[in-house]
Parts: sequence; structure tokens; C-alpha cells
Amino acid sequence: MDEELGDGEGDEEGSCSSLMMPDDKGIPCPWLEFRLVNRLHDAFAGEIVNAKLSCVAILDPEGFNLDIDAQTNNDNTEPSRQHDRVENISGITTITELAQVLRDTNARTRDIAFHSAESKQPHMFTKVSLDADEHPFFRRVWFGRHCLDQNSPLLTPSVRHKVKLAGGYWPAELNNYQSIKNAIQFRNLLVCLSGTSNANAASVYAQKVYDLVDTNVGYRFVRMNYQTDQGAMRTDPYLLNAVFQQRGGGGEPMQ
Repeated sequence: MDEELGDGEGDEEGSCSSLMMPDDKGIPCPWLEFRLVNRLHDAFAGEIVNAKLSCVAILDPEGFNLDIDAQTNNDNTEPSRQHDRVENISGITTITELAQVLRDTNARTRDIAFHSAESKQPHMFTKVSLDADEHPFFRRVWFGRHCLDQNSPLLTPSVRHKVKLAGGYWPAELNNYQSIKNAIQFRNLLVCLSGTSNANAASVYAQKVYDLVDTNVGYRFVRMNYQTDQGAMRTDPYLLNAVFQQRGGGGEPMQ
């Protein structure tokens, strides 16, 4: 979905993890972004009231630990660690356990290690913060945005450490699509939308799972909202995944 926040319904431009242009102080950190469209965007009373957006990442513990070891061996300073609290769950992770992670908004991040029946390798769940995770009256399009900074659990520990050493700015040597792609480390992103239908006051839910291969670096979303000749606002849902390369170029080649 892609929905205006506030009254800026026509301002829906965004990016899918973009390269950043440097300012006077340094290079701002890139953003990871996805968007959602309300299927009832043009229907009467199709809005979702008090909509909430939750995002959880499934990390790869093996790659996470290897990255910590490499950083520790190459640097005398210990990188910051966000995965201090891990719970072990035996058996296959259930929807109830995942829902508990999504509801746990008090903790800054929460990680769960679980073992599936097919593999002895644990997985790690961690909550991913979004810059706008609530919408009082979701009608058309909504962006979910997460900053890939020193506090982001989606970055490898060594990259988070470099961002911290750079004063919160993105390292210049990593400002290319290959480095950004390599800096992002997760298996899946689980996105959950919940709210109340404006038509009948029923609870509504939607879920989406993203893979790491779905991430495109250096692109911006095409606008979905447009005005008719009569001045009415409309939304083209077929443009949900349409993107164009950001200003300045440098995006990864599209296959």
C-alpha cells in the first residue's frame, strides 16, 4: 500500500533502499522501504481506521556470528550488539509465537531463536522499527520505512560499527549498491497490518513476507496516486511494485 501521512496524499515518492548523496557533514544512512496499497482505496468507507504496521526480521545467526568474529579479530573495539536477549523455543515456531513478537512493543528489539523439525540451525527473530507504524485513517497508500543506521538489526555488526565510528553517517567506501547489498543481512521480513474496517467496524489483517532477493538498491517507487480530468483522486494498484532509478544513478542492475 502507499498512503499519504497527514494530508499529503499526492506526495508518495519513496525509495527501495537508496544510495545517498553526501551533505556538508557526511553521507546520510540509506533507508529500506516498502509500500502497501488499500484494495478498497476507491470504495465508499473503504478506509482502515487505527491501522498499525509491524515488521519482524528473520536473521541468519550463522552469518551474524561469523561477522562478529571477523570484526573482533580486525578491530580492537568491540562492535555494538543488539541481540543480547535470545529465547530458545523447542519445536516449530507457531503463529501465536510470531504474534507475541509483533505485540511486544515495549522492548526496543526482541529476538527469538527457534529450531525447526528439519534443521538444527536456529533462526533469530528481531523487531524492526519503522518511522511511521501507525495510521489513523488509512485510505490509499502507505510506506513502511526503516533507517539502516547504527541501530538497525538488518545490518551486519561490522557495518553498524563503521557507521557508529563515522558519527552516525554512512561510510563513503560503502556508498555503492554492492556494498549496501552486502551490508544487509536477513533471511525474511515479515510485515503485518492490522486495523478496523470503516465500513463495518470489523477487525482486518494482512501479512506479507519479503525475501532478501526482493531488495533493490538505488531505486524510487513510481507514484501510484493521480488526478482525473475531473479533479478526483485515484490510485493505480498495478504500479505497486513499479520503480525507477534514483537521481544520480548508481542503482543495481535490474535482471
